[in-house]
Amino acid sequence: MLKKVLCFALCASVLVAEVPMAASAAYEKKSISAKVLKGTEEEEKEGLVEEEGYYRYYEAGKLVKSSWKTVDGKKYYFKKNGNAATLSYKISGKYYIFDSNGQLFQPSSKKIVKVETDTGEYKKFRVNTNGTAASGWADSKTYYFYGNGEMATGIIVVKGIFYAFKNSGKQDKTKTKKLKAAAKYEKPIADLKKLIGKPSKTKYYSSCYGDGKDGVWTYATFKVYTYKPKKGAEIYMDVE
Repeated sequence: MLKKVLCFALCASVLVAEVPMAASAAYEKKSISAKVLKGTEEEEKEGLVEEEGYYRYYEAGKLVKSSWKTVDGKKYYFKKNGNAATLSYKISGKYYIFDSNGQLFQPSSKKIVKVETDTGEYKKFRVNTNGTAASGWADSKTYYFYGNGEMATGIIVVKGIFYAFKNSGKQDKTKTKKLKAAAKYEKPIADLKKLIGKPSKTKYYSSCYGDGKDGVWTYATFKVYTYKPKKGAEIYMDVE
């Protein structure tokens, strides 16, 4: 019996001794972790930095926004969110063309450039020597460029006239001729629809043209206006 009492007393003393030691060890570990966190503060950033897939610019650790910067002779524009502008970007009312790294194109003469997008596709732009977008026709109406400098492809409308372009950007003169023949005022619209495809949206309104309805067919880059009589074929009126 005496042996059991002594044994119990000895075990109890060991447990009592171990509890504060374990608590002390846990406290010490927590303190060390806190010191490590304090020692890993982010260093102050400076200049051009690539992070999160974008180029950004820092001055005294502060992110530069809505501002031009020149780095090693290359011009960049940093947007409101601090990311460098790429592709075509509008600044103070003018479009500028940048490569995929955010560097402004400044060719020795007006030229067409190809830029990779975030999805891995390529877009073509026409750019002036000062980096601004060049729009309109190029190479005797072989290519057409939108106001933002991007090269047109597919079917578009320029000053009320249909034009067709291949994926390369070169005008498809054969298809353009068919489009112009089909898009005649008051002509049944069936032939034109075969060429331009199904609209993304259609709406019809009461007409002052007759007892039918005026139609508006919406496409990606243009709208077609029609007249649909109560009887007979729907006809082409205009496009914009």
